[in-house]
Amino acid sequence: MNIATAFSPCKARWIAARQSGVTLLELLVVIAVFSIISAAAYSSLQNSLKAEENFNASMKDLEAVQMSLALFQRDIMQLSPRDVRDAFGDKESAIALINGRELVFTRDGNFSSLKLDQAELLRVSYSLRDEQFIRSHWRHLDITQGDRPLSASLLSNVTNLQIRVLDQNNLWHLDWPISNNAKIRAVELTIELEGWGEIRRLFPAPV
Repeated sequence: MNIATAFSPCKARWIAARQSGVTLLELLVVIAVFSIISAAAYSSLQNSLKAEENFNASMKDLEAVQMSLALFQRDIMQLSPRDVRDAFGDKESAIALINGRELVFTRDGNFSSLKLDQAELLRVSYSLRDEQFIRSHWRHLDITQGDRPLSASLLSNVTNLQIRVLDQNNLWHLDWPISNNAKIRAVELTIELEGWGEIRRLFPAPV
């Protein structure tokens, strides 16, 4: 019997298997391609999630900025000329600006729970502390000893704050009052936020 003839069935089966199956090399190539596609898909998913997270954080920051500016504007629009007394009984101006860094003033528009037809006056301040834009108010208009303000942080990551007032002669001031008959036309608020840069707004004072 011819040896080639004897092995011809085995060779035929090997050829058939070779044609119908895959080799180890081909399997490794498929696995490698699948791994590359999976890695690319995972990276794309991570980038999408990161982009969504950054977008949500930006929208949250924008909402906080808008709320802070709206609150500041509301307070300025309700400026009151009423002077107050400090804890030692000394007179304080209705509005005081210190070095362009802190604004303290009297505002109206707070309604008493007992007298709904009568608006109560409120002492309010805006300042920068530990990179926080802070709004504070006192329970009593004329401050007594031991009367501490109630404070709330409106914005975080504030790198700089400047407040200026414009008088009736169109002159800007970082300190106020400058005289007894001086009047305020507008208040300028400038805030520098990390990642946002400078935000500047001008708020007209009530006539």
